[in-house]
Amino acid sequence: MKKIALSALVFFALVCVASCKCTQKASKAVLTNNSWELSMLNGKAPNAADFQRILPTVTFSADNTISGNGGCNGYRGTYTIGDDGSFKTDKVVATKMYCEDAKGENEFFKALGKADKIKTEKNRIALLYEDKEVMVFVPKTK
Repeated sequence: MKKIALSALVFFALVCVASCKCTQKASKAVLTNNSWELSMLNGKAPNAADFQRILPTVTFSADNTISGNGGCNGYRGTYTIGDDGSFKTDKVVATKMYCEDAKGENEFFKALGKADKIKTEKNRIALLYEDKEVMVFVPKTK
């Protein structure tokens, strides 16, 4: 009986490990399949009035380039995703157009820079900091 229970435990552990690997591969495909629009920032729905032109967007390229618009300024940089779901942006630069009130955009870039994990679903991307969602994106509608 103990051998059967141990065998079942090992089998389920292997299935879990294999499914995690598949999820990571699928997450990159989900990321690069759409342009994404901000739907939550620091626990709240974004207020369009806090952004000069549009709600912030993000596009993830297969070559690990990240780009989009912060609400007023365009930006570009790189990103990395670890096998454990860790996430990091690097070398993110933005245009320097004049924005009347950049409060929302500043909050967006601050959250993007501190995000340390990522979770993906078919129609949702969440960036987390210390296991708390700080940004959520949904597919951008044209």
